[in-house]
Amino acid sequence: MNRRYGNASGSAPSRKGRGRPGRGEIMIVQGGSGAAGDFAYVLGALGRAGWRYRSELAPLYWWAGSLLGGAWLHSTHPAWWPLPLVAGVAVLVVLAWLPRPVVTRWPLLARWRVRAWSAGFTAAVTATVALAGLYGASAGELPTYAFMAAMGLGAPWWWREDRRRLSKVRMIRERFGDTADAAGLSGARMVSAVIGRWGWTARLKLRRGQHYTDAVNALPALESALGSRVGALRVEPVTDDAAEVVLRLVESDPHAEPIPWVARPGKRPASITAPVTVGVWEDGSDVAVSLLRKHVLIGGATDSGKSGLLNVILARLAECNDVTIWGIDLKEGMELAPWSKVLHRLAVNGSQGGALLKDAVAELERRAAFLAEQGIREWTPTAEAPALVVMIDEYAELGPAARKLADSIARRGRAVAVTLLIATQRPTQKTMGDGSAIRSQMNIRFCLRVVERGDVDLILGAGSLTAGWDTTGFDAPGKFLLRAAGHDTPRRARAQWINDADVQATATRNTRPNHHQPARPQDRNGDHASGQTPPGTTGAQDGAPGSLRAPGATGTPSGVSGPDVALWEALKQAPPTGAGITELMTASGRSRRWVHYRLQALKRQGKAAPCGDGRWVAVPGPRARPDREPPGADGDAS
Repeated sequence: MNRRYGNASGSAPSRKGRGRPGRGEIMIVQGGSGAAGDFAYVLGALGRAGWRYRSELAPLYWWAGSLLGGAWLHSTHPAWWPLPLVAGVAVLVVLAWLPRPVVTRWPLLARWRVRAWSAGFTAAVTATVALAGLYGASAGELPTYAFMAAMGLGAPWWWREDRRRLSKVRMIRERFGDTADAAGLSGARMVSAVIGRWGWTARLKLRRGQHYTDAVNALPALESALGSRVGALRVEPVTDDAAEVVLRLVESDPHAEPIPWVARPGKRPASITAPVTVGVWEDGSDVAVSLLRKHVLIGGATDSGKSGLLNVILARLAECNDVTIWGIDLKEGMELAPWSKVLHRLAVNGSQGGALLKDAVAELERRAAFLAEQGIREWTPTAEAPALVVMIDEYAELGPAARKLADSIARRGRAVAVTLLIATQRPTQKTMGDGSAIRSQMNIRFCLRVVERGDVDLILGAGSLTAGWDTTGFDAPGKFLLRAAGHDTPRRARAQWINDADVQATATRNTRPNHHQPARPQDRNGDHASGQTPPGTTGAQDGAPGSLRAPGATGTPSGVSGPDVALWEALKQAPPTGAGITELMTASGRSRRWVHYRLQALKRQGKAAPCGDGRWVAVPGPRARPDREPPGADGDAS
């Protein structure tokens, strides 16, 4: 029997009230007539009800299905009755062993109560099918015993928490039309809903003419209409349909307690070429971001967790062996000093910070010149030629000259893997530097709790606040919104918490050779800027006349640029008589065999030539694309 809405004039039904009959409309029923039509209608209604409440009726379906399956087995293949027993024993073994793929696919099996219920269910179904296949489904008291087992297993099934939550969500879905009317989203309907660990997620179909921003503005009213706690609702756009949104209700906050930091498992070092985990989303999944060739901005009010997030990112970078980290901590080293073992350089005041940024710009230009001369477009980080990350805590305290240097790095550093990681409270134009474009160059932006709503746009970009990116209501340190490539919808997350003991352990475990050494008292007064360099840092002697060491070398003779750049710099600085193999070995920090291999490669490219007595010199000429790998791609041949 078919049903439709119409009116006396035969015109289309009214859209008022989400498809319900409007004023003056009547319902016209068309279809079969008589007893046959009524029976078909009742049968269809029962079928729809059975499907709609399939979860509640599941124990009865198990009982009937087990008996029917056993009856079919008894009538067609009575000798196969042991097969259900074998299958049941296999399932019980899996439940007892519980391999990782099974837990990944069905996380609830990690709970012993769920495993116990699953074992009982498997045993009951196995016994029912096997006995029905051997003796018949109606043999003796088998149907009665099977029914009792179904009811016994059905009690926890009906009483379990997610079953009650599912019933509640179903009621919300059925009544969502009235809820939408009360919240000012008249015409919106809930297409589907699923429950999760922390709440439920629904897909809403908006009325024609409504948009995602309308749903964002209606969030407070929706919270009131649904009777939820303040701040419990989230809304996300659906990219393939502007008239649909995803509505998520978080019943219990997964970020209520700090999330402990977990070190990367395994002994093999990580790489900056892979995403790093810095926190957890509300659905329990990891927040993974790629830091390679990306400038990072962390913004938030005091006590919002900026330094904590900075420490987590620093810990992840410390686990990578293809990253060199320089730090500027304008709190006199209070935040970054515990990381001295993984920092190659650390500036603790304005003058030292300016000198460090000046050296970073020099390193950027050195890499850019090398790539241009070698015909390579991007720097590929390796353990020998690492990426350089300059971390700046309290960026607003830098002087104008230092900000101008940082702006230069932000504009030109991406391709050569020289990037910035900046933490500040309010990245206003004045704070970032008048005429500076550094804020627009930030590829990854973390916005923690802010006091003024306008600060959201300062950190995440203009228009973010009206688009639903609001952090003023965050109630715990470390909660943030992330805006980056692939993260273009406002999803709440919380950074992992790394305590002082974990910082010390991580720094010790990932200690860099020739790391930063604590500065002498006179260095803290700014003498480093005048040329007196603390041990283990970059100084003027690196590029002194007569030295074949690469300018800006740090830690090892090859410096942060890697042995390829150091070798090339040494060849370019060599006198007309050329540089000897021993000098080139000293400059690059590599073996004689490696130096010979590289010199022959440069000779084939027409970039270097021997000048007698085993001495070599660079050959100036037009830039050409070489037939070799990016710097540091080949390992030591010795």
